[in-house]
Amino acid sequence: MTKFPEASSASIEIAASPEVVWGLVADVTRMGEWSPECVRAEWEDGATGPVAGAHFHGYNKAGDFEWDAPCIVTDCEPGKVFAFQVPRNDDNHPTIWRFELAPSGAGITLTESFDAPRINIAGMPSNFEGRFEMLDGAINKTIANIKAAAEAGAG
Repeated sequence: MTKFPEASSASIEIAASPEVVWGLVADVTRMGEWSPECVRAEWEDGATGPVAGAHFHGYNKAGDFEWDAPCIVTDCEPGKVFAFQVPRNDDNHPTIWRFELAPSGAGITLTESFDAPRINIAGMPSNFEGRFEMLDGAINKTIANIKAAAEAGAG
């Protein structure tokens, strides 16, 4: 099994309130608007919005490869943090995605991070090279898209 570095993060300054930016990142039904890999996400099991313990399902695409994954919100503090994990059936180490907001100048600093030491997605081609680089680049695109939406008043 291929392994890659355990984690990566990227940050961006956004001229918007923490409430506006948090509202964008915590609305998983809009993640397909920001992420180059996530196509869409839907709340599940009666969940209708972000709260710790809520379940949602994400649908993703990278190149020609498509997959979906169940997700669980693990940390949810309005204006400060939104995090979720993607459990794996093959080991005990889930993939963890996290958005943190911190006051900064005229707005906030948004940091997106992931901890995903295994690229073991069921059915993913074994030669799916550059997975870490894809994820690392995707978080930069995701936060840039969130910045553009927040600063344009798309909250």
